Amino acid sequence: MSYELHLIRVRPGEDPLTAARDRLDRPVEMELNPGPAVESIEEEKGRLAAGLVRFNPALQVASFDYSRLAEAQEIDEREARRRYRHIELNSDDYSGIQITLFDEQAELIFPYWHSGEQARSVLQQVWDYLEVLQTWGSFVTYDPQLDRMLNLEVDFEPVLVYVDGGSNSTYENAQYDLLEREL
Repeated sequence: MSYELHLIRVRPGEDPLTAARDRLDRPVEMELNPGPAVESIEEEKGRLAAGLVRFNPALQVASFDYSRLAEAQEIDEREARRRYRHIELNSDDYSGIQITLFDEQAELIFPYWHSGEQARSVLQQVWDYLEVLQTWGSFVTYDPQLDRMLNLEVDFEPVLVYVDGGSNSTYENAQYDLLEREL
């Protein structure tokens, strides 16, 4: 189980909370990235990804095997590259943080296996990434667990309480599964 944060860009005159809820309530598209690639958007995603990696080199940009994706979906490789043009960044440390940059939004997720000081440390990393994405990407952050837009100046503790309250279930289950396999 993961804690999810959704980052969107709000249009002038839009209420951020209503916009976030509406965008999440839309039916899931059949395509991950519908429509053609737009060069300026691709450059913006690349710039944001590079900035995040410079900010923390523990983030690694995931590589997609386009030929395998094409084969599995019975499409050509060019179409696979169009569909899978989002950028996925994964932390190579204990945090389990994953950031995905789409054309018009982003997502940041991390597992519930942290507690105590480790939860605080991971959430501080998340907060730092959110600050980068909000500042450099002009995003606002919606927290569906708390059903509100996050204010990075005041919402750290309420999110930490929620994260710490749900912690360890994923980690403990994974550890239990590993022990069962070893026996």
